[in-house]
Amino acid sequence: MGYELRRWLEDRLPQEISSGERVVALAIADLAWDDSRIAYGRKFMQKLLWKTGFENEAQVGKVLGKLAARGIELRVPICGADGKPLRNKRGQLVYAHRGHQRTFRIPFESEFPGRPAPYWDDQGEQSPDRDPHAWFDGERSPDRETFEAERSPAREGFKGERSPGREGYRAERSPARESMVTQAGDPIPLTTPTFPPTVTPRGTDSAGKAGSEKDDPALTAAVDFLMNLPAPWSLGRVSAKGMAPLLLEAIAEQGWQLDADLVAKLTENPNGVHRPMSVLRIRISDLPKAPQRTASKPGSNLPPWCGHCGDGNPAAEFNAKFRLEAGSKKPCPDCHPAHRTANAA
Repeated sequence: MGYELRRWLEDRLPQEISSGERVVALAIADLAWDDSRIAYGRKFMQKLLWKTGFENEAQVGKVLGKLAARGIELRVPICGADGKPLRNKRGQLVYAHRGHQRTFRIPFESEFPGRPAPYWDDQGEQSPDRDPHAWFDGERSPDRETFEAERSPAREGFKGERSPGREGYRAERSPARESMVTQAGDPIPLTTPTFPPTVTPRGTDSAGKAGSEKDDPALTAAVDFLMNLPAPWSLGRVSAKGMAPLLLEAIAEQGWQLDADLVAKLTENPNGVHRPMSVLRIRISDLPKAPQRTASKPGSNLPPWCGHCGDGNPAAEFNAKFRLEAGSKKPCPDCHPAHRTANAA
């Protein structure tokens, strides 16, 4: 069909288009007729998907839209009864609808912004170190007749040929000339030597890993931290060992410690989380700076916080006004400065 048309378009497509755009344009040209430059058919889109490797027509449609934006329109719009192209509500041309097959057309050189076609003077060219009419290890020059058991696309009924679709077709020599290409129905040749892979002794490897973990207490602490997170954030042994180096790097850069504050930060807003492990990895990678803790002033009489009053508000550790009994406004009898002063008196 459009072999010559494909070669014609291949020499004129702009250099800056993507590989996907080039593949789709050349595949359409290959399926089009050389004389009319038109391509359509009941199974045309199936053939186009097969040639281009795209999964569905929507992907091909996006590529065709990109080509049209570059001025290379391959789609033929649908015309109405009045002979004018149909348009949708947004004023865009309609190229396909239910009951109407898609039609494509390869534009002429003056209809799209292509590049000038090169002129290749191939007449009389040949390899400088080979005679085109000589035999080389069972091969012949491409411009001479083909050897037996090889099918020539330009000749029919040549002696010794078989149809490519028939069973029992004999093997051809591969271009590398080191092995035979196995065809359907032929036994698998045992000509390729196999070598056993290099195996690292398991005992040595596992012992080395175990030793490295024992020698690094920070890594061990990070693994234990990840394994003891509250559900559903806790990790298994293997997952915790894989994520522990990332956690150590993040807390070292951002100033965190393996404490309750870090647990609260990593496990906040658990509602709606469907993949805790993936969310936990993202939160560790994007861990913000640790909040600055205000230390008590030198000579301050603020006693240590008991950790129970103030509804668990961390600010109670540094400010006495938050140290109130749960559900009331009474000072905490355990750690509020007023009670400590009275007891001391």
